[in-house]
Amino acid sequence: MCSLFAALALATLPVRWSPGQIEVEVSVNGAAPVWFVVDTGAEYSILDRELAEALRIQVFRRGAREFARGVTLRLGGVELRDQEVMIWQLDNFRRQGRKIAGVVGFDFFARQVVCIDYAARTLTVMDPADFQPPKSAVAMPLTFAGRIPVVPVTLAFAGRAPLRANVIIDTGAQIAMTLRHPFAERHHLIELASAQPRTSETLAAGRTAFLELVAQRITLAKWSFERQRIEIYARASGAGAYTGTDGLLGNEILRHFRVTADYSRSRLYLQPSP
Repeated sequence: MCSLFAALALATLPVRWSPGQIEVEVSVNGAAPVWFVVDTGAEYSILDRELAEALRIQVFRRGAREFARGVTLRLGGVELRDQEVMIWQLDNFRRQGRKIAGVVGFDFFARQVVCIDYAARTLTVMDPADFQPPKSAVAMPLTFAGRIPVVPVTLAFAGRAPLRANVIIDTGAQIAMTLRHPFAERHHLIELASAQPRTSETLAAGRTAFLELVAQRITLAKWSFERQRIEIYARASGAGAYTGTDGLLGNEILRHFRVTADYSRSRLYLQPSP
C-alpha cells in the first residue's frame, strides 16, 4: 500500500527492524543522523540525555520530567521544526547493546499521514491534504487517550466469553499485547496467567514485572490471530494501574500489515502484507 503513495509522498524512508521495533535515522538540529525508534505509543518524541548534552540543548523541567523546546528533527526529506521533545536517559537500549539515540513520537504522526510497510522495511510520509486511502485498505476509527492512538480489539480465552478491549496502537512494543492490571483483574484473567511473574524492560518504567498467558484469539478489524502470548502488568501501579486504556497492541500483530495512520481524520488503515 505504501508504494501506491510514492507520487504524493513527502518522503519514503528506509527503516531498520531490530527485530521487534522499527528504527529510522533522524538528524537533530542539523547534526549527523542517529537511530530513533518509531513509536506511536510515545506521547512525545524523545532525545537521549547524552545526545542532548552533546548537542548542548537547553533543558527545562515540567513536573518530574525534563523537556527541550525549539528542537529540529529531520527524517530524510521531512523536517519538523520547533519541536518540544522529552529528555530521557535511554539506558534500556544500552543494556540491549543497541545504539538508539531517541524516539519518534506523537508530534511526528500528528502532522502528517504515515504509512509503515513492515515487509518492505519502509516508512512513507504524506501531507494529509493529498492523502486518499486505497479502496483495498480496511479503515478503523482511532480515538485518543491524550496523545496516544487507541483502537478496539476482541480477545478470546478458552472457556470464556469474548472480551472487548480498547488498546493503544504501539509500534514501540515488541509483543503482541500487554494488558493493564485493572482490566485483567476485572475480567478474571489473573487466574489464567503464569503463577510467577517475569521482568521485562520498558522505556518509561525500566524493568517491570509481568504475568503471562496465551489468548486463544486476538481479533483486529476482520483479522484474527490464534494462540498469541499476552503480558499482564503484575501490579496495579504506575502504567499497570492506568484505566484510560485497557492495554496495548504491539508489533507481533502489527507487522502482518501495512499500517497507515491518519491522525487528522482519526483513522487507521490496514492492509495485509504480501
